[in-house]
Parts: sequence; C-alpha cells; structure tokens
Amino acid sequence: MYWTKVSILCLLGSFFLIANKAIAQDNSPYSRYGLGDLNNNQNTVNRGMGGVSQGYSDPQSVNFVNPASYSSLVLTTFDVGVEGGGRSITDQGNKFSSGFGTLSYLQLGIPLIINKWGLNLGLRPVTRSSYNIQQGFNGAYFDTLKYPLTNKYEGSGGLYQLYAGTGVRIGHFSIGANLGYLFGNIENNTRLIFPDASIYPSHKMFRTSYSSFFYKLGVQYRAKVAKEMDLTFGASGSLKQNMHARQEMLSETLQLDNAGNYSNQDTVKYVKGERGTVVYPEEFAVGIMLRKFDKWSIGVDFNSSQWQNFQSFGAKDSSLQSAWKLSVGGQFVPNAMALSGYWNRVAYRLGAYYGNDYLKLNGVTMPMTGFTVGAGLPVRRMAYSNQYSMVNLAFEIARRGNNQTVLKENIYRVSLGFTLSDKWFIKRKYE
Repeated sequence: MYWTKVSILCLLGSFFLIANKAIAQDNSPYSRYGLGDLNNNQNTVNRGMGGVSQGYSDPQSVNFVNPASYSSLVLTTFDVGVEGGGRSITDQGNKFSSGFGTLSYLQLGIPLIINKWGLNLGLRPVTRSSYNIQQGFNGAYFDTLKYPLTNKYEGSGGLYQLYAGTGVRIGHFSIGANLGYLFGNIENNTRLIFPDASIYPSHKMFRTSYSSFFYKLGVQYRAKVAKEMDLTFGASGSLKQNMHARQEMLSETLQLDNAGNYSNQDTVKYVKGERGTVVYPEEFAVGIMLRKFDKWSIGVDFNSSQWQNFQSFGAKDSSLQSAWKLSVGGQFVPNAMALSGYWNRVAYRLGAYYGNDYLKLNGVTMPMTGFTVGAGLPVRRMAYSNQYSMVNLAFEIARRGNNQTVLKENIYRVSLGFTLSDKWFIKRKYE
C-alpha cells in the first residue's frame, strides 16, 4: 500500500507538470464562443470506444458519464486521467497549429455495498477558453485619415466541476445521480493597436466568474440474454440549469514600453460585481451495450444538447445551436484469465462517432467526425495483496468543420488514465 501511495503522488506530479506546460501553447478560436471549448466528458476507457458510455459499467472503473453505473463498483478505485495533443486550423488557405494538455479527471469510487451501491467523488474540467487571434482592418481616424488597424483577441480560463455521485441497484435496474458545484471564470480581452506609436492602444476586458450547484441523473437496465451475455440499456441527462455568475468589465488605454510590454496608461471605465444568471442548456443521452463476460462488449450511444437555449445575462448567443453525436464502439479481451502471455489479458478498444457541433458560425452548421483506438493494460497484482491496477490508453483523431465552414479544424488527442483499485475496510486476522 505504501508503494501505491508513492506511485500516485509521483504520477500526479508528472501529470500536472506536463499539463501546465502544454496548456500554455493552446490556441483554439472556437473557444471564444459560449462557455469555451467543451471538454471530452468520458474517462479514458470509454474514449477508446468512441465515447460509448451510457450502457457501460465495470467493477473496476468509474464511469462518471452515467452515475447509475456506480452500483457496479466492487473495489475502491482511484482513477486519474490526463490528455494532450494538437490541433491544426485552416482558414481560407492559411494554416496554423497549436498544442494542448490538461488534467481530464480525478475521482475516487467507493463500493458501499459491493455490486449494489456505490459512491464516487470527483473533480474534472468542463470547458476551456484559450485563444489568441489577430485581425487587421482599415479604420478611419479623425474622419479623414485611413489607418491599417489591428484587433487582438485573447481569452483564457474555464469551468470545473467538483461533485459527489451515487448509484443504487434494485433488481435489474440501477439509478444514480451526480450532485456538485460548478466554478471558474472566463476572461475575454480585446486590444486595438494603432500603427502610430504616439496613439495609445485601447484595451477592453470582460471577466465572468461562475459559481453554482448542478445535477445529473442516470438510469441503467441490465437484461440477461444468454448464459454469459447481457444487454444493458442506459440513459442520463439534466434539464436547463440556471448558474449564478458575476461580470467584471474594464476599459483602459495602454502604453507600450521598450521591452514590448503593455501597461495601464489611463482607466476609462471599470465595473465590478454585476450579478446575473447564465442558462446552461438541457442535455440527454441514451445508449445500449451488449456484453459477453470477460470477453467482449459493443455499444451505441446517442447524445443531444440544446445549446440554442444558452443565455448569458439574458442575452442569447447566435453562434450556438442544438448539437448531437452518434457513437459506436467496443472492446475485446483475448483471454482475461490467461496465466501466461501478457497480451492475452489486454483489452483492445475501437470506436467512431459522427454528429453536429454546438457551434454554427455565419449560419453554417459544423459537422464533426472522429475515430478512436485504445487499450487497457493490466498491471501485475502485488503478491499477497488486494491491489489491482490498470493503465488505459486512448488515441483519437477528429475533424470539426468542412470546406463550407469558416474554419476547418483537425485534432489528435492522446489520453492516459491510471486506475488503482484496492479492497478497503478488511478486518485483520491473526493466528
């Protein structure tokens, strides 16, 4: 147990160093809209299967997408995941690339009654805003002079969820709920730069801070279809939720020093503490998964979110629309009980998805397509212990947009998850 704790601390330290270094390079123009880019909301196991998760449950992994799955927990499971990758964006023949990295989730699943009632405590990022865009245009100065001006747009921040969830099995049915707290802030900056150094640049900053409670409900029904096969139906979702928020606004003129850094020259206007409401849209998902015990599983999911109902301080965002995604995927284990041949006990995963993104720029819908592969690598069990560990890998390649959209984005993402499981509350026996 001591070495498990040491390993967890070392892994977490490495994860945060990698994620903090990579996230500073991220530049996604799409994150300028709504609440920013939506994070992938599956654990690494499900990501390797194209995101299929509504009908998925496992005794040794924590599926936080559908809280009803917590009822299947058998071991106390510490689950942590990180992701990193890159994106390339094409804009009318121009192309630029950037990298990204972040902590995906951090959670602890605890079986209160083995295979009947489970508890999960977790933390995960929900959205991320990170962009740096420069746009040139010709502007009028003193109504007569024409100057080539530059607008610089920058954004940063994101939202996070801290939550607790529980799932209970009653016969063939499982029901569950995630309850928690959503928090974070998003800052948007616009700088207007003049070619004449004697004219001070202007700067406008809008910062919105979020703090609100949230919920998500889930249900699963498992039917046995053969001696070693079952079929699980799953669904989860939530209605529109009103989030408490506070806006802060700053308008100022800037001064550029010899080192190329901007500093405040004069504050034109500052407003702090305007409170309001942000409407988070309703979400709903359904899925089905067919499984043969310790051998294979295959499933299909359909997800829908009504982002056209999003509102921020009473204002709608015309760039958002209803989004949907259809996912299909599965996994295969050659021989989970093999005593020799390590690769016989590895879980091999494959999946794909297609749908419409929640962004609709210039009235054009953005399609999205993705393919995934993954693997679950078991770690040898420690002798005379109840500890089980699994290293999960997933690789995703995806596209947002096409030749008809304003931007076309290609993404590759590598996800890495560590699942450390143990039996807790064992009464010691001495002879």
